[in-house]
Amino acid sequence: MGSKSVTESRSSWEHGAQALALLDAARERGYLDFLAEPRTAAEVTGFAGHRADDILDAFLAHGIVVAADGKFQLDPQLATELSPGAPVDLAAQITRAALLARQVADVVRTGAAPVSAEESIVIARSVALTPNDASRGIVTAILAAVPEMRTAIENGRLLDVGSGVGGFVLTAATLLPGLRATSLELLPEVAAVARERAAAVGVTDRVDIRAQDARDFTADAEFDSAFWAQPFFPEQTRAATLAMILRALRPGGTLVIQQLDDDNGEPATTLARLVAHAQGLPFARPLADLVTETVAAGFELIRTLEIDLGRIAVLRRPA
Repeated sequence: MGSKSVTESRSSWEHGAQALALLDAARERGYLDFLAEPRTAAEVTGFAGHRADDILDAFLAHGIVVAADGKFQLDPQLATELSPGAPVDLAAQITRAALLARQVADVVRTGAAPVSAEESIVIARSVALTPNDASRGIVTAILAAVPEMRTAIENGRLLDVGSGVGGFVLTAATLLPGLRATSLELLPEVAAVARERAAAVGVTDRVDIRAQDARDFTADAEFDSAFWAQPFFPEQTRAATLAMILRALRPGGTLVIQQLDDDNGEPATTLARLVAHAQGLPFARPLADLVTETVAAGFELIRTLEIDLGRIAVLRRPA
């Protein structure tokens, strides 16, 4: 690598870090909400409490706002992605990106990447569907691709293991009025957010959200299907968690697992892997390896498939 490449790389790193800081600060300070309506430069200055011309120039240069008729407004596509009707929480994703930058530095300095309860909520929100019309379309497509799961849960019981804030299970519950579910989430603070979201969409009578270690959950052949959010389970918890799921499913009950990421060797991937491994989590474990792990726990493979949201394996408890 020549000196020119080093210089170009350093410039790219600096710009990326600064651009992320700009977007995250805009979210935190409230600019993204304020600029949902067209505003003059004077109005933005009044909101900021200091001269905002340079801030607006930076927002324009990075596609955060557009300008027309002397006024500034949030970019329409960004506004759509930040709206309550978006399928995922973009604001949480922005915050998580800033958190990941800090975690990378933590790992390099100390070898560890701890997260607080509040940060765990941000992470959970950033990867979860928001129960709304857009998300219902996504879950409908998933269930169409995995009819074994839909048949099992449309009038049956689903065990959601590692539910986070309940994106999939809550959305599915709004689609399938006959569905009853139990969701297991380790952190009480994250489970509390899931309960709030369940109440907001009116499914608390059918979705039981529990804050507990999945390994300690006791059920014997009570569930028709299960979903395991396997990327968030450290190595030392996985065998016992799979043993619990096997017991909890009725004979013939289905288990769905997903490969969440690809370890493609791209620079950004190496950073995500760095943090995941520091936390004891598997990163981008190939679906074939996940199937091997799950079959070793006593499950039978039904099939694997690839959909728009990634690679999925459908397994079952032997009859």
